[in-house]
Amino acid sequence: MMSPLKMSVIGAGAAAAAGVTVVTQTLPNKETERLSHASAWEVCLKSDLSFFADIPAECYSHEQVRNMANAPLVDRQGARVSVSMTHPTDMSADPVEVGTCRDYRKASSDGWYALTSREMRREAYFIRACGTLAMLSEAQQAEHAYFDNGSPRSEEVAALASTMTFGERAPSGAVRADRSEDYVWRVSGGDFSVAIHEIANADFDNDGVEEILAFTAGAPEGGTAAFYETGLLEKDAANAALAFTPLSFKGNEPGRAGG
Repeated sequence: MMSPLKMSVIGAGAAAAAGVTVVTQTLPNKETERLSHASAWEVCLKSDLSFFADIPAECYSHEQVRNMANAPLVDRQGARVSVSMTHPTDMSADPVEVGTCRDYRKASSDGWYALTSREMRREAYFIRACGTLAMLSEAQQAEHAYFDNGSPRSEEVAALASTMTFGERAPSGAVRADRSEDYVWRVSGGDFSVAIHEIANADFDNDGVEEILAFTAGAPEGGTAAFYETGLLEKDAANAALAFTPLSFKGNEPGRAGG
């Protein structure tokens, strides 16, 4: 059954997309089939976009991706998430609750801000989610691709993870990487575990080479601290080492290279 969001974004983009075939089926396993379209190029999600409600792993036009700004943000359990924004100058004004990227971007651009540490943590989630959505909205078809069947190899991910840090911690000892069917890598090393979620393949930085937009989460076993980062898995040549470039977001813009 087609998701409510899928139906809404198709309806919103129907006039602009007249004559364009919209792919609505779930993604095939083979990357070549997944990116093969007879119509205008679309960005294909490798798994459900878990930041938002009802955005399944399908292929979307740029207009459909932009319309995802109306989708409610949700947490890991699927419950809706909102952030309370305070008026920039009038402290007597009631705060506003925003729950979508469109509303967050509007409030943020008007100067509204998160006041308490709790709301700042929630705003950080909105910044990551809305920044990721902005990256997807500007994704382009790559001219060159160097991933085997669209994903890195397990040994490449393990080698990369052994060099990554989360906060001030990094995996130690022998590092193992295993990928599930929904394109999530489970990486373990010593008392540290990392999950790397592949979101989509495209040219995200306008260099003509395919990158993988990815979300990473890491935490020491038995600890309470967790670390999150969104970035690009990059491979610029067939024999090049896998790299991860973290992205910094400003909430209203696509991510830029940086910490």
